[in-house]
Amino acid sequence: MRVKKIEFWAADGLNLLRILDIDEKEKSFYIVNQSGKKTWPLKYQKLEEIHRRLHDGKLSLHPYEIDKLVPTWGNYITGLLKYFGCDKT
Repeated sequence: MRVKKIEFWAADGLNLLRILDIDEKEKSFYIVNQSGKKTWPLKYQKLEEIHRRLHDGKLSLHPYEIDKLVPTWGNYITGLLKYFGCDKT
């Protein structure tokens, strides 16, 4: 696994995060924060599901609500969606 030069801010605006390069076959990725802590893997499909639910009005963009769907990922997902151009952020 190699670290990509892809960095973005978490939803709290305080943590700069880095996406790790993951094998495409796995269809998931990890994030590393400034202190070097690595998250659990997040499946692309789960991020797409959350994005779709946001745009369908079935979910608000609050980290604590997203955290119910994917524990420990709340602030990271909102940052990821903003990084990928989601207009709901």
